[in-house]
Amino acid sequence: MKLYRFSPIQSKEQLLKVITYVAKRSSKLCKKIIGRVLPIESLTIFAHYPDEYEHLTKIALELGTRLKEHNGLYVTLNEPIKVGKHIITQLRIRQPDPYRMHVGCNDFELKDYEAFKREYLDKFPDNLRLIKRPEFEMIEFFDPDFDTLAYVVSGNI
Repeated sequence: MKLYRFSPIQSKEQLLKVITYVAKRSSKLCKKIIGRVLPIESLTIFAHYPDEYEHLTKIALELGTRLKEHNGLYVTLNEPIKVGKHIITQLRIRQPDPYRMHVGCNDFELKDYEAFKREYLDKFPDNLRLIKRPEFEMIEFFDPDFDTLAYVVSGNI
């Protein structure tokens, strides 16, 4: 039985297909929950195996320049990836986590996090969850019928 939809991702071409998949599914998730699609600039692919993580970080470094580390490598892409109306400029490869069986996630770009929080958080308690961290907070979009997650973040991670 194959536990993960795409893993292990083995090539640049496969990674690009997975990026497209995550952006499209996250957009559908967003549309299902709040009734509209929010812009995506930053996207994360979840590695599920240590060897896959090592391989994907090498591919990511071919696609862009190291930006930072946060549960995995972040790169600024040399050439943005266009998926529909989304222009993805940052890519993260997340380190394997046994609690993350999803394909990936993204951060939706908003000008006013607090306005979004006031308007939507209490309205959709079955699909939006507030996560507080010491430096920031975020709202997670989730649905059991989706193998992607999405977030609206209060500041820079």
